[in-house]
Amino acid sequence: MYILFKPIKNLSKKILTVRPKILPTILLMPFLYILGWILANPLLIFGVGKENLSLIGTIFTFLLFVISMPKWFEIRWGINNPWILLGINKIEKKEIRFFYFLKGISCSIILLSLILIPVICNKWGNWLGILSPGILWNALVLIIGIGFAEELIFRGWLLEELRNQYGFKKALIFQAFIFSIAHVGFNIPFWQMISILFGLFLLGILLSLIRIKDNNSLWGCAGLHGGLVGIWFLMNNGLVEISQDAPIWLVGPGNINTNPLGGIYGITLLIILILFNFLRYKNKFFEFNKKNF
Repeated sequence: MYILFKPIKNLSKKILTVRPKILPTILLMPFLYILGWILANPLLIFGVGKENLSLIGTIFTFLLFVISMPKWFEIRWGINNPWILLGINKIEKKEIRFFYFLKGISCSIILLSLILIPVICNKWGNWLGILSPGILWNALVLIIGIGFAEELIFRGWLLEELRNQYGFKKALIFQAFIFSIAHVGFNIPFWQMISILFGLFLLGILLSLIRIKDNNSLWGCAGLHGGLVGIWFLMNNGLVEISQDAPIWLVGPGNINTNPLGGIYGITLLIILILFNFLRYKNKFFEFNKKNF
């Protein structure tokens, strides 16, 4: 068995330490996505519908990502416990992590409420209050699953990868830019697309600052991210009916479900939150900027 896996181990080490170091960083997620898609395709034989194949492939991709993290950081950076570095398994008690998560969700509720209250008060939307078990379940999956998974990738792995190669300031900008590109749709008018890109970019900055503010814990930004996605999904699927006459500057651009953080109002709220967190916790950000792995 050792003879069988030794060549694979040596090949993995050569690939992960190839120069320039940014190359493995760029190729990891596309490689895992292709591998996840390959692993998902045989499920068609067992009756899994093609419409579910993309989701299953994405789940496989994330599982492969999680499995690969210990060896990734061990081979590339000489770190044996990446979960502490990535803010998942911090030294503090589990109750504190749960507190960070709830605080992030609470922040998302406040942020979305600041958008929805003017919508309803100006009669650009109606409160319906309809919830089905399926919609509620999907929202919970978005809050817990998407929030955690994407924060582990962007504010965890990607931020640390870029920080170790280019420093914190450049890493902060690059990860937010990549995050925005990965989430924007290109089938909308150009200026609407730019508006959403900028809003998502600011969200990526804010989520990074929240992680640092929370003593490098990932749970707070996972709660905020998941809350924004899951709660807005609930609003658009039974709780609130937003009129097509609602201004884009308030509810944000988009085709079917708008992106509230892509409008001028949402962007303004994000800028205020970024400035507030930076000014209040700037000492923590300066300390984090000086730290290495």
